[in-house]
Amino acid sequence: MNELQCRSLSLFRGSVMRLLRIAPYCVVLTLAFTPRVTAQQNEHRVPVDLVVRVHVDSMRNSAPSATKVQLQDGYGQLEREKYVDDGGSAEFDTFTTSITGVTKRIRVFGPDIQEYTENIDIERMEGRKIVDIVVRATMGAATLSVGGSVPASRLHVPEKAQKEFQKGSESLAKKDWPEASKHFHLAIAEHPDYDVAYNGLGLALASGGDSKGARPAFEKAISLNENFAEAYRNLAKISLTERNLTEVDTLLVRSLSADPTNGWALAYAAYAELQLHKFEDAVAHARKAHSVEHKGLASCHTVAALALEGLNRQPEALLEYETYLQEEPNGRDAARAKQKIALWTTGQPPK
Repeated sequence: MNELQCRSLSLFRGSVMRLLRIAPYCVVLTLAFTPRVTAQQNEHRVPVDLVVRVHVDSMRNSAPSATKVQLQDGYGQLEREKYVDDGGSAEFDTFTTSITGVTKRIRVFGPDIQEYTENIDIERMEGRKIVDIVVRATMGAATLSVGGSVPASRLHVPEKAQKEFQKGSESLAKKDWPEASKHFHLAIAEHPDYDVAYNGLGLALASGGDSKGARPAFEKAISLNENFAEAYRNLAKISLTERNLTEVDTLLVRSLSADPTNGWALAYAAYAELQLHKFEDAVAHARKAHSVEHKGLASCHTVAALALEGLNRQPEALLEYETYLQEEPNGRDAARAKQKIALWTTGQPPK
């Protein structure tokens, strides 16, 4: 073997030894990076139906149709922009991924409301996400509240109280009841006549299981605003759990004088009146409930039917049972309705 061949063999052996020394680290690095590469290869976009529901001052007040909602990426770059519909909602088609979630930014603005921006997280594989946003009315927008006029004191709320109310509303939407209560208390401390803050406090307390503490909060909201339909309804819910049906009826009738087309108030006023044997009133409220949006409240037809039976008006009651079955053929009152219909039409119970 000549000198050149010896030198080449020596270089080759040196290279092999160096490769052997670093080989374990190469294996470790390969193992460390392989899962990530595989995950990226398997990652895919997942469509998401994002619904943004905008409320003004209270969760019961839908934003006016002139309100705009912008969908931005997490860095504030505009993706889509829409006006809300008549119900205060804007719906967007967006996406997350099968591996990681995504952050979006929502911007809400328009006449008579204060501009609002919020970042939201959409979790991976979350096919539908609903976001409730409560914005504040501007000082001149006294007519935005649904179900009653806005008291003058609400038009002069200090900015700090408004911010605390907004934080409380956000915590309500997240079902963080203690945090919501804290912020509503702070809002009230800044503005003792803040009717919607008392209502928010009542909601937070009631949702957290403290109905005893919620009652005076709702009562205070009503004392500050005698046309506060939502507060009447919230107080009626507490009375309902206490089986104080006379108070339920009184509160809901009062709420309907300010917000006459609320399906829940109409249906439950009818229920209370049926139990109190105020059959004519029960029929009237149940039929009014049918004339408005009453999804999930088909039982108002059972209430109407029972009240009509109490008035010995069986043919009308039969029609109410039939209507109930059309709306909820497999509902909890379906067996009762079928039995009554069979007895009155064939004289025999259903098989």
